[in-house]
Amino acid sequence: MHICIICEEYPPAPHGGTGASYRDLAEGLAAAGHRATVIGVCTSGPVESRTDEMRNGVRVITLPRASAKLGTRLGGWWERRALLGEVRRLHRLAPVDILEASDYNGWLSHGSVCGIPSVVRIRGSNLFFDSELNRPPSIFEHRHERAAVQKATHLGSVSRYAAERTMKLCGAEGRECTILPNGVDATRFAPSASIAVEPGLIVFVNSLNPKKGIEQLIVAVNEILPSRAEGRLVVIGEDTQSKGSGRYLASLKERVAPEIRERVVFTGRLAREQIIPWLQRAGVACYPSHMETFGIAPLEAMAVGRPTIFSTLGPGPEVVEDGVSGLLCDPRDPKDIVRCITTILDDGALAQRLGDAARKRVLEVFDSRGWIGRNVAFYERCIRKS
Repeated sequence: MHICIICEEYPPAPHGGTGASYRDLAEGLAAAGHRATVIGVCTSGPVESRTDEMRNGVRVITLPRASAKLGTRLGGWWERRALLGEVRRLHRLAPVDILEASDYNGWLSHGSVCGIPSVVRIRGSNLFFDSELNRPPSIFEHRHERAAVQKATHLGSVSRYAAERTMKLCGAEGRECTILPNGVDATRFAPSASIAVEPGLIVFVNSLNPKKGIEQLIVAVNEILPSRAEGRLVVIGEDTQSKGSGRYLASLKERVAPEIRERVVFTGRLAREQIIPWLQRAGVACYPSHMETFGIAPLEAMAVGRPTIFSTLGPGPEVVEDGVSGLLCDPRDPKDIVRCITTILDDGALAQRLGDAARKRVLEVFDSRGWIGRNVAFYERCIRKS
């Protein structure tokens, strides 16, 4: 098959879980013998002209943004038409079997082209997060995201929670939607016999963003660390709120109690190869996110075999079985975060059981080796039904 994916945050461009997941999917498809092409508008910086290159077996085409003179609405229309034009050119030279895009930004709001079956995968639209987090709506973005879901010939989603909420918001209730949870490379994210666990080490890996629960985690750590000489917090992730000014990061550092500031480290964004050793030595990995559509970061900690705390909200219970393969906390309540962290730090036997069960759950349900096969089967069903 030839699968074409539209993604504006394909690595090494600045990316979150969607970009990382699409990289894993595209490279996995290529390794399995399929042709994978990724097309995206560069939304993260100035790109003057179209680029076309091969990356780890995946063809990656990057298009420049519309001129700022066009404004948001006309520029958005121009970018979506440019993407579909690129798909048409690609299809003429190497016929595309499936065209896929995330629901975020509604890149397929104009529909597909040339009769190609189109998949919109629910991963976390502005519409979804604005609704779940009670944020002011962006009517323009919401209109495109609704249209993309409505016009897609097939729907997929990374979690049942995100599927049900998004389809309701888009007026697509009752449509068939295949649940395809994200996968993690369990051979790469794996325990290490050569790295010792630091029992008091709390690790957080995510973008520095209020919705990820970093502020509540700092409040919790201010209560936990003063009485634990061996305790420390390592925060791995990029400040996504300050647009380069670093103000949000500075405000987070100011929230840390003065007596423990030397034991709270903000590393900034790290490559995966640098993140894995931190996870392997973590006494506990904590992700008190206010809302996710799935949550790849906690899954990576689980794959490494470390006791992991995730959220009771959204799809948290779909990822972690509370008390079995991890603990779930109320991310809005720092005291509940304290409860979960101290429960694990105070009970080494429990920490071991949770970590072992977390690794087992990833291998049975979320291993990327089975994930690629499930995606291929999904695409084949879409083609047969089209």
